[in-house]
Amino acid sequence: MRFLLAKFECNSGLKTPAIICTERQKNNTMHQYNGKLVELPRKGKSLVITDIHGNIDDFNKFMDIWDKFKDGDNHLILTGDFIHAMGRENDRSIEILESVKNRWENSSRFHVLLGNHEWSTISNTAVYKGGINQTHNFDELLKEVFQGNYEEKLEEYIEFFKKLPVAVRTANRIFISHAGPPKDIKNLDEIVHITDAGYNGNSKLSETLWNRSDNFTEKDLKLFLKTVDCQMMIVGHTPVNGVELKYKNQLVVSSGYSRGKKAYVELNLKKEIKKSKDLLRMVKYLN
Repeated sequence: MRFLLAKFECNSGLKTPAIICTERQKNNTMHQYNGKLVELPRKGKSLVITDIHGNIDDFNKFMDIWDKFKDGDNHLILTGDFIHAMGRENDRSIEILESVKNRWENSSRFHVLLGNHEWSTISNTAVYKGGINQTHNFDELLKEVFQGNYEEKLEEYIEFFKKLPVAVRTANRIFISHAGPPKDIKNLDEIVHITDAGYNGNSKLSETLWNRSDNFTEKDLKLFLKTVDCQMMIVGHTPVNGVELKYKNQLVVSSGYSRGKKAYVELNLKKEIKKSKDLLRMVKYLN
């Protein structure tokens, strides 16, 4: 039996708490990452998509966009939280997870970051949204779909989630993660090795997956960007009406679970991005 060791509430208005990759490696796939960091070159473009949360309609729309968008130089970045719908009735997390896993394993340009909801499966932690225990719902969905193979499939998913990187840094100085920034990061190498301390009780990882704008100051954000030598940051995690700018240097994007519009970023990896207006021009919306 699987026991839930802790619980966090992840409603947007509430403050939340707080595999070892020691060298550049392949994680039994065609992906070659610098530990837990994806480094993208200064060529092509990248779609940045956030927080699908088990919504198969939104997921299919984004995959249609990707299938038309991909070529030799283009990338896709899914910033985590693609599982866990608000309720069981329309939760298509497993279908989405299977598709994401297959695409990630078969395309070196399809990048998937760890979100706090995927982390909850690794860490055996109950995550709540709107009072709903989404970790429990996901376990029940797995049992319903896979029945006697439930535990084997759960372990397969845990191993997949452990392979996922935590952040992207582009050559034109954009930092992308599920949430954040983490505080007290002294250098980029700490991001590369961020899971060396494990997935439980790891404050830097927790802050990267959980921090919202009420968990850090403008000074914290600027110090972090200076430390990782980036100009701007793109995150998901907090539901907003499409996009919202925080402290001029962090763009919060809601692609699936949102407060209205559903947005994504068509990030030009070749273009120099000096100010927020340069990044805002790259925002697109689902019809």
